[in-house]
Amino acid sequence: MVLPPPNVTGKLHLGHALTVAVEDAICRHQRNQGNRAEWIPGFDHAGIATQVVVEKMLAKSGRKRQEMSREEFVEECHKWSEKCSTEIRQQLCRMGASLDWNQSYYTLDPKFSEAVTKAFCILEKDGLITRGKRMVHWCPSLSSTLSSQEVNRVDVPSNSFLSVPGANGKKRKVKFGQMHRIRYKLVDSESEFIEVGTTRPETLFADVAIAVHPDDHRYSKFHGKQVWSPVTPGRKLLIITDSAVSQEKGTGALKITPSHDPLDYEIWNRSNEKLEEFSCIDKNGKMENCAAELIGIDRFEAREKVIEILGENYKGLMKHEGAQVNICSRTGDVIEPRLAEQWFLDCKDMFERSSEAIRTGKIQVFPEYQSHRLIDWFENQEPWCLSRQLWWGHRIPAYHSGNQWIVTSDEEEARRELGDQIQQDQDVLDTWFSSSLVPLVKNGWLEGSPIQTPSLNVMETGWDISGFWVARMIALNLKLAEESPFGKVVLHGLVRDNEGRKMSKSLGNVIDPLDVLDGITYEKMVEKVKESALEEPEIENAVKDLTKRFPNGISRCGPDALRFALLKYDVLASDIPLDVGNLALDGLHFCNKLWNLAAYYEQLAEKSEVIKDVDSDRLVDEWIMARLSSTVSAVDGHMAKFSLHLALSTLHKFITADICDVYLVTYPKIHLSFIIFFQESTKQALWSNDIQRIRQARSTLQRVLQPTLVQLNAFMPFVSEHIYERIFKREPGSILFDVVKPSLFIFHRNEELEDGMRMITAVMSAVRSTRQKLQLSQKLVFSGILETKPAEMPPSDLRRLADDVTQTCGLELQNVCREVTEDVKKDHMACPVPGHDATLWLRIDSDSKAAFLESLRKQLEKTVIRQEQFESKVASYESICANPNTKPINVLKTKRKAENARKVVENAKEEAERIERLIENQR
Repeated sequence: MVLPPPNVTGKLHLGHALTVAVEDAICRHQRNQGNRAEWIPGFDHAGIATQVVVEKMLAKSGRKRQEMSREEFVEECHKWSEKCSTEIRQQLCRMGASLDWNQSYYTLDPKFSEAVTKAFCILEKDGLITRGKRMVHWCPSLSSTLSSQEVNRVDVPSNSFLSVPGANGKKRKVKFGQMHRIRYKLVDSESEFIEVGTTRPETLFADVAIAVHPDDHRYSKFHGKQVWSPVTPGRKLLIITDSAVSQEKGTGALKITPSHDPLDYEIWNRSNEKLEEFSCIDKNGKMENCAAELIGIDRFEAREKVIEILGENYKGLMKHEGAQVNICSRTGDVIEPRLAEQWFLDCKDMFERSSEAIRTGKIQVFPEYQSHRLIDWFENQEPWCLSRQLWWGHRIPAYHSGNQWIVTSDEEEARRELGDQIQQDQDVLDTWFSSSLVPLVKNGWLEGSPIQTPSLNVMETGWDISGFWVARMIALNLKLAEESPFGKVVLHGLVRDNEGRKMSKSLGNVIDPLDVLDGITYEKMVEKVKESALEEPEIENAVKDLTKRFPNGISRCGPDALRFALLKYDVLASDIPLDVGNLALDGLHFCNKLWNLAAYYEQLAEKSEVIKDVDSDRLVDEWIMARLSSTVSAVDGHMAKFSLHLALSTLHKFITADICDVYLVTYPKIHLSFIIFFQESTKQALWSNDIQRIRQARSTLQRVLQPTLVQLNAFMPFVSEHIYERIFKREPGSILFDVVKPSLFIFHRNEELEDGMRMITAVMSAVRSTRQKLQLSQKLVFSGILETKPAEMPPSDLRRLADDVTQTCGLELQNVCREVTEDVKKDHMACPVPGHDATLWLRIDSDSKAAFLESLRKQLEKTVIRQEQFESKVASYESICANPNTKPINVLKTKRKAENARKVVENAKEEAERIERLIENQR
């Protein structure tokens, strides 16, 4: 398994911590079972993200990338990535990640560079990678193309503002959601015109035509005619027809600007006319090929100036319901659709094959419903744009001389083909192309080694990058190696804060896991935000959020408590809400429970002075071993389904409930013909210095704790390892070599014994519940009869239970039967046994009768008072309903209130009668 390589753009956050906790638990569990589990770490050079961060850091010292050579800037990126990777490695180690650092990789190291070049050349040779001019998503702030998946589609209501980067790098407010009506006058006509609606007046200079629907009768007479450009004097635009034009939207006429709109580009491509195409916005978002006074002006600043130039041809704003604006996920800039020469990868056949691998089960997806997310991704037939106009990343292995291109890994070959006047492509490859080769690189593809099937057993990551990374790994691996890269895909949920927001540095909710481990003051949190690469408005917002959510900072909790808190959630759910303020409270309590359990075992060990195992004839010891066997099997079953929260919950319940709350308190003794349950505490044996019993308890507890701590090590490695070494006097790291799997404990299984204990603990729970409900003293002693159905009885020959359970719940159990007599029902109180088809019939002990009667009389008094209060409410509601002046709607509401009040009265009557019977029966 490989760790999804974190970007070398900064430190890890809690989303990464969840990934680490999940994958570490999976690997440790496999090792606990004696299997070999390699977990390989890596780092992603993160082309766009790293370049953006480094440029921001340089800007703080007054430096610009454009003022540096490519080599100088790349060196700054290397320094930054080395710094971040060192910090990330420290974070991973602190969180207990059991990674194999000897196999660590970096997606920009020489080995990956070689793999990227090899893969690109193979795909180009096979005709899948081609260079062509297509409409792309262009980010002016980056002066680079982006993939569709790197674009956020933001809903913009009518006349609303968005904050976008300005020419100086600072944010500015730009109004969106306005539809402008523009008039185009017909050539050779003084009175006729066509009006169109557009949200982008600044692109009028690049218009090449006006399109209308062929069936729109309003414009039939204009087909094939020409109009004047309203911003470029003397320029004529042809009126064409295309069925893609909506007759209902706007005016029904569409200005065609193929260089700045995908739909316009499609219509332009379909047109039979020889229409010239050109751009009026350059790669930096500045105006070009336009009116002289607008050249070099920012596209959004030009918008208002264009309206002035239009003069009488501008006809104001039209009704507009708002729309979507494409935003760069890296810079926040508005995407500019742009025609550009780029390298594209045809994924159609690869994606079809990949989709088939999932549909047929060759690749299993956990949870199963997430398989549709991958299949939907594979439905995308759009070519993958590989080019990025960046300096940081893998240079594309392509050379050109003029318009002639060659793809090769050998520059000398390029010279032989094209001559000495060649240049390598200045662009770099999309980061996801290199990271998609991870399974191949780590499986010996470069060395020509036979490819293991599959390269990885399990691919675990967040669902949010399942398309970016997982889908592309599958596609490229199937193409280049003819094998699936992994057999199983596990997709965990997206970490959100307690308000349901995605983790974002600008929101101030991105938390360094080490700040949770070690604790951090509010002042220090603010200081770290101010030292980050965020811009001033973002820093201000982040500080506001920190002030609201962490006025007292974050308390220290340690790595195990953090991991416990992360893994107690269903990690396979789509969203995982984390309240960082209370994140690890349960984990801390559990850690304290473990330390107390360890200290108690050490007391037993100190008293027993016996190293070897001591056999016990106590059924409580047999029972806890049976529970251990069931727990080991259950944990293994949950882990096989990657239900980590259920596995951890099973272990937690076994330790806290079975070991601490039952084993150390309750001891059952079972005979063949009947069951006798009695209470005996190991602490009593300790206090009474019962050496034989101490030895038995200590030996049993060692047999139980050793495998339990080994299984717990998958989830909480630090505390489990420390306790294991301390109480068993083992060498450091020895817990990693202890094997725990279900087959080793199968002979301890005893379902009949487990059922018996479950029944008794349920009976005790029923007694405690009744005592609490009736507000009875803990000193009151009940006598009772257990009525149970055959399917619910412990052994089939169970006939009586001893009354020695009084030590813990105050019950003398007189008998167990399948059906009680009517006399028993009259003078006993029925208490359902939770979780079982059984009833416990209770009667108060004679010594406690007086106190019990007094308690019942008080309960009766309260019940009667409640009955009278609600009878009064019923009468009041009926009076309101009978009043002719009451509004009909109020009559209906009051009738409902009266009906609810009557139900309370009836319940109170029944309760009073039951209590009266109990009082009468106790006399």
